[in-house]
Amino acid sequence: MISLDQVILLEEKVENAVAKIVQLNAENAALRRKCAELTNALSAKTEQFSSFQTDQGKIEEGILKALERLNAVENAVHTATADVQASVQKQPQILVQQADKTTEQTSIQNSFEQKNTENSSIQDKAVQHSFDTAIPVQNQQTEQENSVKNEESSEKTETIQPSFDIF
Repeated sequence: MISLDQVILLEEKVENAVAKIVQLNAENAALRRKCAELTNALSAKTEQFSSFQTDQGKIEEGILKALERLNAVENAVHTATADVQASVQKQPQILVQQADKTTEQTSIQNSFEQKNTENSSIQDKAVQHSFDTAIPVQNQQTEQENSVKNEESSEKTETIQPSFDIF
């Protein structure tokens, strides 16, 4: 048979087991709450991470587009600068060429004026009259020479016309 001591000992063990079960149930509930909180936090962090990745892709695309625009602007500036430098370098050359042509035209005109003054002084000094007219023969010859010279000078001045470049 069962003794009273055995029943009391059994009762104590049952009470201890019940207390332990209550404690473990409380601990289990606390751990389940903690697990649920961590699961919610993990899903929130996962969503945040995916939105950061999406935003990062958009940011990278925006940066690349901005860099492409800057490169295009930089290339345009370099091209414009090179064009301006080229035109600035051409202008002194054009001015020098024009000055050379002007100097050449002036010297040609001066030489023609000298020859004309020489011819007129020769005409004044030596005048021969022809038998047909009262016009001096020398004058007829110098007029023909002057007309030939004028034609030559007009041809030379026409060929030495300065040209202008338009940018």
